[in-house]
Amino acid sequence: MRLSIPVLVGVALVAFGCDDKPQKNPFDPPPKETKEPPPITEVPKPKGPPELAIDDMGPKVGFTRILLDKPEGKSKLEKELQDNKAAYDGKEATLSIVRKAKMSWVVTMVQELADIGATKILIKTDTREEYPKELPFTPQRSVPEAAPCSVVGMVLDDRGTAIWKLSGGTASKRAKGFAGPDLTMTGETIERYAKACKQSSIFFVSAADGIEWGLAYDLAASTQKLEGKPLTSIVLLTETPTAGRPVKLQ
Repeated sequence: MRLSIPVLVGVALVAFGCDDKPQKNPFDPPPKETKEPPPITEVPKPKGPPELAIDDMGPKVGFTRILLDKPEGKSKLEKELQDNKAAYDGKEATLSIVRKAKMSWVVTMVQELADIGATKILIKTDTREEYPKELPFTPQRSVPEAAPCSVVGMVLDDRGTAIWKLSGGTASKRAKGFAGPDLTMTGETIERYAKACKQSSIFFVSAADGIEWGLAYDLAASTQKLEGKPLTSIVLLTETPTAGRPVKLQ
């Protein structure tokens, strides 16, 4: 069958049109150009100082876990803090601590922060409803001497308390209450000692071996609710004292 000339021309035009690119609408917006993200050569470092914490396993500096009960634990903590010295030297450090943390871990952490120049350590710990949940602690090395009548308090191994003067003397002891130290009776004793020592507003705090940090924190926090002469500076002792014995600061 022969095709007429008009039909042939139409077929040719259709075939020609199939090879042409579609016409662009001049009013269409330009296509979005996607840019490849730059290659990651190293893990980005977080801005600001690393978060400091002590949980029931030990200290943490940022995301780094330190097990102080291991032989290399203390040196690892020293290195981690030295690597971040610029963030704390001459400044206040913030440290979150769970109640079940070991006293020895807290003492070590506070000492190491003082070694890199931290002037105060703001410690955050859950406590009784009536007490502040954060307290500024002054490192012991920042208090090379204090008035002999300065108040010392500690939680004993039976969860009672003992209060005495820095220079030593008979300690006033209070038995434990239902849920730990009887801080109401202890508070009255602290208040009496503080009023008798006009030369000092320091409270030195400690706890016997085996006593969890939370009880020592409660004792320190209770001083902020006393009537009369306030104890405005709290120092965590680096060595566990013996109740009634003189406390050496150096």
